[in-house]
Amino acid sequence: MALLAALLAVSACGWLVGEDGIFRDRSGDYRHARLTPPLEIPDGLDQEAIEGSFGVPPIEDESQLQDEFVVPRPEALSQTPEQELVRIQRLGDEQWILVATSPGQLWPRLRGFLNINQIGVTRADAVAGILETAWLEPANEALLPERYRFRIDQGVQRGNSEIYVVQADRRAGDDWPEHSSNKERESLMTQELAQFLANSALAGSVSMLAQRAIDSEGKVFLRRDDERAPYLELFLQYERAWASLGLALEKAGFEMDDRNRSQGQYWVRIDPNKKDLAEEEEKRGWWRSFIGFFSWGGDDDGEGELVSYVVTLREQSPRILQITIARQDGAATPVGEADNLLKRIKRSIN
Repeated sequence: MALLAALLAVSACGWLVGEDGIFRDRSGDYRHARLTPPLEIPDGLDQEAIEGSFGVPPIEDESQLQDEFVVPRPEALSQTPEQELVRIQRLGDEQWILVATSPGQLWPRLRGFLNINQIGVTRADAVAGILETAWLEPANEALLPERYRFRIDQGVQRGNSEIYVVQADRRAGDDWPEHSSNKERESLMTQELAQFLANSALAGSVSMLAQRAIDSEGKVFLRRDDERAPYLELFLQYERAWASLGLALEKAGFEMDDRNRSQGQYWVRIDPNKKDLAEEEEKRGWWRSFIGFFSWGGDDDGEGELVSYVVTLREQSPRILQITIARQDGAATPVGEADNLLKRIKRSIN
């Protein structure tokens, strides 16, 4: 009976999960996929209307591998473990809402905010990421009639978005001013919209028109010069890039020694072999952290030697900046070392 049961079990397994079973392993089916020729459009018809919906993006980040190396882990989707989904950022008189979602996902949420508050829309341009409201009558009779303009831009990081709000009253006429007529009213609308986005689920419908029109690849990239030395390329105005770089260095674990804005340089110190917080938490996992809590030695990653670096921000052209890192003592910075440190900065820039 035991032998018969074993034979039945083996045959049943083959029938269910074998090569010809119902639940067979399909992980290798892609190897048998055939490449079909592209669709041919007759002459006289629009060629640009047909495009691939799942195009493979180019490889932006490359790593210089040493003679002995460990296969690098994929970069985490979030920059830091405590990353917020929605927050208001300010730089001087300018403010914007940073949302950890793509422009295509954010566009329907912005339309929903206006619909729920019964705010009429006079212009909705998903390609430009712009929504303009009708004239509104404030509850305070001392205030002039006003309208608002919302603009969605791609954030610095891939998969992030930024919303800018401009308020205009009757004094501005029919043209939209460069800056709000009333900064207090702009701030109130910005706070209301940010609170709505924070309270509502960001997953859901997606505007494919906005997703395709507004670049979702981010504004910071790891590049290499002709000598294969790594650097970061950043597409921002210099004032914001300087402030964002300073915050990114702190979030990435660098210790600040000094800074010189006129030269675009930060003097910092860090252990180049220490993992950043996001990568370390992902690698440890909850079980290793649980075991480490009860171990006598605690965390076995000792404090390494701090190395002094100078991080330089240069303006290549308007809104195109370059970030490099080098050792302060003039010694050559190993390519792999500079590569890892620049990636830490890249993950922390907003």
